[in-house]
Amino acid sequence: MELLSSLHGVGTRTIELCETMQSPVGDRPIDGPLLDAWFELNYRLQEESADRNINKNFVEQWIMRLWTIVSPRPQCFWLFLARLNELALLCASRYVDCCECGAADELLAEPSRVIFHIEGGEPVVSRKRGWRAGPLLPCLYELLAGSGYMTEEYLIFVSRRTEKMAQVAGMLAGLGMGSTEDITTKLSCMDVDERREFRSRLCLFDRKAFNEIGRALHLFMLFGNVDDKYVGKYLCG
Repeated sequence: MELLSSLHGVGTRTIELCETMQSPVGDRPIDGPLLDAWFELNYRLQEESADRNINKNFVEQWIMRLWTIVSPRPQCFWLFLARLNELALLCASRYVDCCECGAADELLAEPSRVIFHIEGGEPVVSRKRGWRAGPLLPCLYELLAGSGYMTEEYLIFVSRRTEKMAQVAGMLAGLGMGSTEDITTKLSCMDVDERREFRSRLCLFDRKAFNEIGRALHLFMLFGNVDDKYVGKYLCG
């Protein structure tokens, strides 16, 4: 099953877009209007990322949108990208929990329209025919891990949840479950304790990290420093 493919070692990435664009992560003077725009951007993502909207296309569109916007500081860019990574993880985990492994594979294993590589120490999106596109979630992980801005704690948290999805997919396949109907039928034959135990083995990821990173980004833009309690949980000092 492609879903069980490793997260790491996916190599150089490119992105199919209409034109080449560089990530706006260089040092630039911070002005009021730019910060105001980023507060609004952070708020818009929070508002638009309702459960009914989250899918691969939603995440890819937001990534492409991010690449066209000047960032007030590199840290802001990477925190925002981490929020999009959280949405991609949440989306894939829900597909896995519902036995929709083909849909999960679109995020974990299959080529994406949004692919990245590094040039001059910065992530770049480009249109280069003949380059092999990689899967979205592994690409996002490689970028975040290679940025030098995200904490080891957060990167481990991402890896563990990716591994959890592979374990759950294998567990459901081993039980002969290939659809939500199979799960419903199985649950109907279980008592309360068995249902609780079965649910404990699913992903059941939540939006906690997505919301916390949004708060960390907000606080970093307000004060420009990395505290131990909120911002420092995700962003290196």
